[in-house]
Amino acid sequence: MSKTKPIAIILAAIILAGGAAFYMSKQAAPPVEAVASSAPSATPATAPNGGGRSRGPKDAAVTIIEFGDYQCPSCGFYSPVVLEVLKRYPTQVRFEFHHFPLVGIHQWAMPAALAAEAAGDQGKFWEMHDLIYENQERWSRMPNPESEFLTYAGRIGLNINQFMQGMRNPDTESRVLQDVVRAREADINETPTFFVNGKKLEPRPQNADEFSRLIQDKLPK
Repeated sequence: MSKTKPIAIILAAIILAGGAAFYMSKQAAPPVEAVASSAPSATPATAPNGGGRSRGPKDAAVTIIEFGDYQCPSCGFYSPVVLEVLKRYPTQVRFEFHHFPLVGIHQWAMPAALAAEAAGDQGKFWEMHDLIYENQERWSRMPNPESEFLTYAGRIGLNINQFMQGMRNPDTESRVLQDVVRAREADINETPTFFVNGKKLEPRPQNADEFSRLIQDKLPK
């Protein structure tokens, strides 16, 4: 084995750890207008590459990417909007979700992301994703929502012991933090942040009809 390969792996791990530590330290003070802002940035952003969970055809003409926080009320509002768009365009749209838990203002956003990823390890990411958003108001108010996430795991047929181990596995947290690093590298500081075919949506569409009009513009004529 080449001596340079282990060094490259170590450097990549250091970069990820450094980015994650920077994120966690910055979250002590919430990002400005982190939840509801839709004001345009100075320069249009493009979507970062890699990671994420996707649903819909790989060869779809339109790809929607979201950086979201499971405890963010605005993200909760947009979850059924996205589902409606996917229902309208089952073969033309692919949806990709990336984690961006704003831990400085949403104390249960990281456990929720870990629950979704742990479910994903058993092939049920989207089932858990949808349940977490559907019940956001309930678990967000709990002193500790882990028992609620366990209930969802049972509801969607997961192996509970495997699910609990997954939530506590450092590799699961690492996947979430990789998304966080991608968000920071792309100068994303609010949730939800959407991209359509790589271009950031500013301002955000307000409903499924507005999303649909954007998608129609991107479809082959």
